[in-house]
Amino acid sequence: MRKEERGIGIFRWLFLWGFLLTGTFSAPAQQYTGMSGLIHVPSADMDDAGEIRVGTHFLNKEFLPDAGFNPLGRGKYHTTNHYLSITPFSWIELGYTCTLQKGLKNGNKDDIGFYHKDRYFSVKIRPVKEDKWWPGIAVGSNDPVTTDNNAHETGLPEKNKNQIFGNVYVAATKHLDIEGHCIGFHLAYRKWKRSCNRKWNGPVGGITFRPSFLKSLRAIAEYTGNEVNIGADCLLWKHLLLQASLQNGKYFSGGVCLQMNLF
Repeated sequence: MRKEERGIGIFRWLFLWGFLLTGTFSAPAQQYTGMSGLIHVPSADMDDAGEIRVGTHFLNKEFLPDAGFNPLGRGKYHTTNHYLSITPFSWIELGYTCTLQKGLKNGNKDDIGFYHKDRYFSVKIRPVKEDKWWPGIAVGSNDPVTTDNNAHETGLPEKNKNQIFGNVYVAATKHLDIEGHCIGFHLAYRKWKRSCNRKWNGPVGGITFRPSFLKSLRAIAEYTGNEVNIGADCLLWKHLLLQASLQNGKYFSGGVCLQMNLF
């Protein structure tokens, strides 16, 4: 708990400097994958064409699914991931995410460490762009085709390894401008491929808020189907995006990424 409180304090300090040093619009990131979205909930937001994002994220154990992160019944654990996402065109976004995963070293049940990784690709397509009178609509998937199958190396059953983060979704997003403040309303329906994630199945959504005096700051509140998360992200010096969130208002996760436009 003390480490989580220290981490929250660091991010609050960084966000304060963000107020003083920045004034640029930041791209919306789904924090645990690097794709555009909220914290855990997807949205119909898209990055600008040519946008690329490279980053890393600390994931609290409560943020993770149960299966695949409980080696040999010894309990879940905090971990980190790293990711790369790119928007080649304004209507499609692609991403790659790699999450550090505990497993056995050379099959030794007494030696469990971060020896393995869960890797997956993500894709999001937006057939309907947001306009004055209607919301943007997007469809997407994380890990549509599994890329890992090393259960024999982690000591986990085969069924507990593949597509741990796999899901499909459809999302709608509408933004309103109220006296210069931007309020976003996001609604999605998400279906996870594994039963260990069913607590996040069904309708999910959230609200985002950008104040008129600092467009680089975005406050987030979301409902994941199981819990309510709050968080924020802020862009520093045009390219450094800081992210912080509290799951159910108490479990801290956060990250940092470098974003830039290649066009």
